[in-house]
Amino acid sequence: IYKIYDAGITVGCTQNPLQYCPTREVTRAQMAILIGRGIHGSDFIPPPETGIFGDVPVGAWGADWIEQFYNDGITVGCTKDPLMYCPMKFVNRAQMAIFLLRAKHGSGYQPPAATGIFADVPVTFWAARWIEQLYREGITTGCTKDPLSFCPERVVNRAQMAVFLMRTFDL
Repeated sequence: IYKIYDAGITVGCTQNPLQYCPTREVTRAQMAILIGRGIHGSDFIPPPETGIFGDVPVGAWGADWIEQFYNDGITVGCTKDPLMYCPMKFVNRAQMAIFLLRAKHGSGYQPPAATGIFADVPVTFWAARWIEQLYREGITTGCTKDPLSFCPERVVNRAQMAVFLMRTFDL
């Protein structure tokens, strides 16, 4: 937590008093800001939003970062027709795996095929290749060791996100 704070990726959940709120779940809006700062640095200011998402109006909290997240090719939104982002939905571990690896390797990155590393992630699972690559790169160790599991549908909290960001961006 202190490493991502020192790197300027987070400013915490409150400033007076300064708190991080480690057990709170991470929303898609928060994820866009955290990963955006990891990619671009703490001094980066995204261009003003234009309203590309039907559910993220101009002036909404985090709208500029959400659109930057889209423009960076990290997200395609939560629906395509109409284009929506679902900013207040919580991020699960499967979604997070994709976001983090695209942030690290670029929007066109495609991980290798899944081989069946995790007991709870069949190779046919929609995000299996991303989840397994996250493991191969040492960004995750899974959610349980015996059996080795990932818990892909479990929502990510801020403490877990701090670890994932630290490992993704080598902080």
